[in-house]
Amino acid sequence: MSEINTELGRTSTATISLDSAESGTYATINTASASTPNNARPASMSEWYSYDHSASAASGYDGSLSRDPAEEGEACQLEAGEQVYKNGTSSTPIATDELYTDSSLTTTYSASQEGWHKYIDNSGGGIEYIIYIVNGYQIESVQTC
Repeated sequence: MSEINTELGRTSTATISLDSAESGTYATINTASASTPNNARPASMSEWYSYDHSASAASGYDGSLSRDPAEEGEACQLEAGEQVYKNGTSSTPIATDELYTDSSLTTTYSASQEGWHKYIDNSGGGIEYIIYIVNGYQIESVQTC
């Protein structure tokens, strides 16, 4: 029970009811966790195995990307045909978003070189951007074409 308290952001020695914990009385159950307690009665300790209260939902927005970079002023003219996915809270690319080769966001993309690439927001209606990629997968800067 102390580990459930800790997972929910409470002190390990706080008084706790398993039924109340499953009902979200102490903290809202994070449905982004791969495993969540089911709130059925009777409550069971096994329902908490693998629960991750701090898990974040993976949002895999798909786009098309140019493989080779160009100068900032020329990047909008590139062909963007390589399928990529990005994390973040919207399909619009922003600085610090990361690129992946799969929609589950488990395999980071590896750009051939740092620089300006054309990115087409397939999830957001095909809007075209140029993005500056660093580390082969992280967006540092974004501009619209």
